[in-house]
Amino acid sequence: LVSDETKRLSRLVRSMLDISRLQDQGGIPDEKKTQFDIEECAGQVLITFEQKILQKGVNVEVDFPEHPVYTIANQDYITQVVYNLLDNAVKFSDGDLHLTVRTGGNRIYVTVSNSGKTIPSQELPLVFDRFHKLDKSRTENRDGWGLGLYIVKTIVCAHGEDISVESSNGMTSFIFTLPLCN
Repeated sequence: LVSDETKRLSRLVRSMLDISRLQDQGGIPDEKKTQFDIEECAGQVLITFEQKILQKGVNVEVDFPEHPVYTIANQDYITQVVYNLLDNAVKFSDGDLHLTVRTGGNRIYVTVSNSGKTIPSQELPLVFDRFHKLDKSRTENRDGWGLGLYIVKTIVCAHGEDISVESSNGMTSFIFTLPLCN
């Protein structure tokens, strides 16, 4: 128990240091960005949740274009964004999870959605705040520090991009953008 808690605190400290470094830098330097296929990246992250998805009986729907979709970003950080969003989607899903990649103009739109209890409208503006945990109905028996979505927003914004959340009628969706490479 002590060992597990020590590891958890260590991850927390590492995450806070990473976020602090990103904020101090004022963004991600171009030399830390590479070109990669966001579909491949998101698909690989989704595979890491296979056991949890099977255990919960979650139905997964993936909607990707028929061709690779390339972006220029820090792949490790974007992997963390997709991981955090999928982790939440699996945790809070009551049956369905959707992962979508689409393009429009010079942007890529990545959407992670899940069915389940929706986020109350008064909580929506707060979900990306540091240490914010949602109301008890969505967080009963849930571990966490309330940093996952804060980290996600910090990383997306450090790339000069946007993230938003929509939650209504039993469906919650997080949508973030990335630059599209032509």
